[in-house]
Amino acid sequence: MRRYRVVAHTADTGIVARGATPAEAFENAAYGMFDLMFDLRRVGDGEECAVEAQGETADELLVAWLSALLAEAEIRGLVFSRFTVDQLGGGVVRGTAGGVPAAGLELRGPPVKAVTFHDLALERVPRGWRARVIFDV
Repeated sequence: MRRYRVVAHTADTGIVARGATPAEAFENAAYGMFDLMFDLRRVGDGEECAVEAQGETADELLVAWLSALLAEAEIRGLVFSRFTVDQLGGGVVRGTAGGVPAAGLELRGPPVKAVTFHDLALERVPRGWRARVIFDV
């Protein structure tokens, strides 16, 4: 199963991420978001940081998780390439992200400025879970 695929959108960029579980779909959505900006096949995961986000619904948790990752990456000057969700539910998502300093890495695409609620979906599908996310670039 592919981690994600890019979806066409008129003004912004979107992905559809898949996973066997909701947590894996969250991890793959994070991977897809950073892979849009940088070729993650060429990025290591040396530095690790904890990431936590809150939300009332699964959709809100997905947006909060991805937004928290963007903020941590910006604050720390990192590009994340590895994502682990340890807890998902009860209004919280907790996990870790591993990455390397962004300095010197070449952008593959436009930077993601924000995660949107436009066309957002997290749904159970026959072979697991699918997350659709549109990013403001």
